[in-house]
Amino acid sequence: MSEAPESGDGPDPDVLARAEAVLADLSERYLGWVDADLVRLESCLAEVMSRPDCRADLLCRMFGIVHDMKGQGATFDYPLVSELGNRLCRLLEATSHPTTEELDRIAALAAAMGRVIRGRLSGDGGDAGRRLLAERL
Repeated sequence: MSEAPESGDGPDPDVLARAEAVLADLSERYLGWVDADLVRLESCLAEVMSRPDCRADLLCRMFGIVHDMKGQGATFDYPLVSELGNRLCRLLEATSHPTTEELDRIAALAAAMGRVIRGRLSGDGGDAGRRLLAERL
């Protein structure tokens, strides 16, 4: 496996600067991506609630959306998206025929992810983030 080019005392500063610039550009794009993913998640949730006959397939689709959101969140300084997404993924994995209580929890977790994204609660989200994680989701 190749390593980053090093100058005497560590990684090459030019390589690090280029990598940081790429990450900064991707971070700006992330907000657009996650906004679009949130729209997809909320649309899928509406279908889950209104189409019980298709619920198992829709929950699989929802899992894919949430899994992508979860994976990207921490990378782009939105660990709350990752944490809430992880909780939702675990719940979705556990059932293809959710009870009313499980549907309520699915909706609550999706709504919490929406609050993080729309509120731009990056990092730990401060007091709002701590309150959100303390909720029974």
